[in-house]
Amino acid sequence: MSADATSRPRRIFHHSAGAVVIDDGECLLIRRGSEWAFPKGHLEREESPEQAARREVQEETGIEIALEGALGPTRYEFKSHNGTRNRKLVDWFLARRVRGEIIHEPIFAEARFIAVHEALRLLTHEADRALLERAIERYSTTHKAADGTDEGDGGGPGQVGG
Repeated sequence: MSADATSRPRRIFHHSAGAVVIDDGECLLIRRGSEWAFPKGHLEREESPEQAARREVQEETGIEIALEGALGPTRYEFKSHNGTRNRKLVDWFLARRVRGEIIHEPIFAEARFIAVHEALRLLTHEADRALLERAIERYSTTHKAADGTDEGDGGGPGQVGG
């Protein structure tokens, strides 16, 4: 094996899934250190992204959810502390709370439902803010259609009816 082959950093691919959970004008966020994000995690062997999203939200927050549709993927790269280069694909879903009270995993400082306009401010990463805006738009569209209201009520980003 050449010196070049042994000195190259390892590359690892991760496939994860998560959910933007909206409930009565609030969305579910988790905080690890100073970073606010949505619940997500890796797919288990032979698990679909939908199954993983439901499982991860329940494991990380104690909340059982129902998925309401796909929000699309995000992709990013990061370097581990040991120098390994990681590529991650996360499949995201819009979801609503079915039942449960928040009991977060110990690795998180907190998990809570936060008003969507405040969540837009708190989220650490721009990609997550864009994801929340997409989720708000989808939620507003599907719930207006379901309750028979028209496009004239509601508001801009960060305003989700109850």
